Amino acid sequence: MSGPSRFGQFGRIGSVVIAGLFLLTVAAFIYSQRLKREPLVIDRVEFAALGAKPGGVKATVFSPNGDCRRDRMGIYFRTTKTDRADVEIVGRRGGTVRTLASDRFFKRYREHSLFWDGRNELGRVPPSGPYRVRVTMNELGRVLRLPGKIRLHRFPGRGSCVSQASGGEPGGAG
Repeated sequence: MSGPSRFGQFGRIGSVVIAGLFLLTVAAFIYSQRLKREPLVIDRVEFAALGAKPGGVKATVFSPNGDCRRDRMGIYFRTTKTDRADVEIVGRRGGTVRTLASDRFFKRYREHSLFWDGRNELGRVPPSGPYRVRVTMNELGRVLRLPGKIRLHRFPGRGSCVSQASGGEPGGAG
């Protein structure tokens, strides 16, 4: 007779487990709804390649090749909360390519500008591809990935800034 009572015990345990999972699901739903109602920490995000011509290639594409055209990427955003933060460029797998700001003070309701020269921490140009901006708000304990991607392309340069500024031909003695 111990057989049927053993199955009855498993039935009660199963009911308790299902009830517990139901309660956890409801709690997770309530928490996610609360997060949705919180104001954004970062808004007004924009990326712009410096030296881009209006109506040309997309503003989020740049090539750090030293020809003074789209050599750097401007990263612009506004914070809605005051905090100290780290701002990093991250690759496809989420690894840090370059740290743009470390423990920097960001005041609420201010526009912020950072610039990436297209190089990694070792001073080399990383492979072509999409990159993201990750902001770690230290005191808030939040890690935010800015919407949109920056696309780095390793195009060969068409001369240098110095030769173009002097009026000579790119690469020539001018």
